[in-house]
Amino acid sequence: MAMRDLRVHVGALLLVALTACQSKEVMEEPRRGDLTGQEDGGSHGDGGPNDDGGGAGFDAGESCDGGGLPWDDGGTPWDAGIPEDGGSAEDGGPAPLACEKTQGVCAGAKRAWVDGAFETVCTARSYGADYEESESRCDGLDNDCDGVTDPSFTSRVTSMSGAHIGGYVSSLRTEQGVFVAVRGSTGQMSVLRLGADLSVQGTSSVPLPRTLPGESSGVLLRAQLVKTNEGLALFQAVEIPGTGGSCRLSLTPLDALGAPIPGEDGHVVEHLLFNLLEQSWTYRVEMSPSGDQVLVLWIAPFQQGGPRQVKGLVTDSRGQVLTAPRVLFTSAQGDTPNPDSVLWLRNGEVLVAMDDSRSSPEGSTVRVRRFDTSLTPIGVERTFEMSSDPRALLVDLGATRGGPVESPALVLRSREAPAWKSQVQVVHDLFNGGLPLTWAEAPSGEVAWYGALADEGVLRLAWLSVFKDHQAPPPGGDDWLGWNGRIWTQDEGHSAVDRSPGPAYLPLHRYAQWVLMEKLEPKRVGALYMTTTPEEGSFLDGVRYCVP
Repeated sequence: MAMRDLRVHVGALLLVALTACQSKEVMEEPRRGDLTGQEDGGSHGDGGPNDDGGGAGFDAGESCDGGGLPWDDGGTPWDAGIPEDGGSAEDGGPAPLACEKTQGVCAGAKRAWVDGAFETVCTARSYGADYEESESRCDGLDNDCDGVTDPSFTSRVTSMSGAHIGGYVSSLRTEQGVFVAVRGSTGQMSVLRLGADLSVQGTSSVPLPRTLPGESSGVLLRAQLVKTNEGLALFQAVEIPGTGGSCRLSLTPLDALGAPIPGEDGHVVEHLLFNLLEQSWTYRVEMSPSGDQVLVLWIAPFQQGGPRQVKGLVTDSRGQVLTAPRVLFTSAQGDTPNPDSVLWLRNGEVLVAMDDSRSSPEGSTVRVRRFDTSLTPIGVERTFEMSSDPRALLVDLGATRGGPVESPALVLRSREAPAWKSQVQVVHDLFNGGLPLTWAEAPSGEVAWYGALADEGVLRLAWLSVFKDHQAPPPGGDDWLGWNGRIWTQDEGHSAVDRSPGPAYLPLHRYAQWVLMEKLEPKRVGALYMTTTPEEGSFLDGVRYCVP
């Protein structure tokens, strides 16, 4: 049959079908299933079967409820039915309106057909499985459709009593959460247990190490959370007044929730590591990977006319001395040493980074050296000539970055001429000729105070970029206040990101010179820092953010 004749015949059939459908609507006759007596919509246009829907016979049931012609997969223009997916303008049903949100995973979303009607307000049924009202995933998508992908969140963790220098605050992550130790108002340490959102889940108070009869209460010089082979513990270095400057080094075991463990004598359990019969204000402590050995470093007292020295000792977690105090570094005449960082390597060696600060000409020599467990030097010492106060920090990136000697990285702070801006630099391949590489640079006049984290072989940094207008009167008349700054983060291979909660600078204390970093969840990291105002005091604040 010629195409023209075919179209004439079919057109006649369509006219008959249209008339039948219109009559059906006027008479309000039953639906197709009632007319045919068959739920499958068998043909009744010619009174006989039409199993395959083809041939010259025309199925009025199919044409009235939206069934297509053989050459038309999209339905017919007189279709008054509304499909479950919402229909479209082409098939005669009302077209679904666009959703309210149009960004991110919501782009192009239409209102879903739910229970016989379109959603009046779009929900996840319209936006799809990737939609969230409040974004919580680190999946590289704008899940809440606000135009921001994987946003960071800032929060106020807890109040802090007075200023807290870096020696009085530390953090450690365990299976029970992130623990943070801060000095309380009474001089004792408070241990906070934080959730993945950096909210406080619990708080415990840890007393200072016990004094002997007749001794005065100790003065806390250093406190740090550590992980021993028996679990979480708090290291404390406490000066005992009236004893000629001696210092008591101890470990207080904590339970899984961060509380001290009561002993049979009514006091909390504590392990005396060592009674140090010389005064020092700077201590560094590191646990071995197995958690059964403790390394403590300190600056030896200054001897008139002699060089300054850095000493160290090793004990087990119960206080049994394994390596008696010995000298690790001797500084040049006139230099002031500082043991900045210590790291216990996976092969049992110890890596120490310290700096010798010079008063004239201004600057520092950063010295990095390996030792065995008896604190005997191994190999050659690496040195780096830096500007003053480099704040050397060691981080072990783990086995994915090489062997125990190859995987550590060294983070430094430097100021380079001619701009003399504060720079954050990183050294890889410490014992294979690695040199400092600049990661970030603080704005002119600002100084970076940073923390670091090794996260599955990747180095991550966070820092406060700090400055003060010394010509302006200090807030509340307190000279320790008036510092301002912003919180920044940077992941290896990526640019720095400003994570500050808003356009205003953070109000900082003079001793807000630390940032703590911990892994919170897969692909999410947290950074903790201190803010201070004269009206409200000091607070531990935090930012949690997604990482690549």
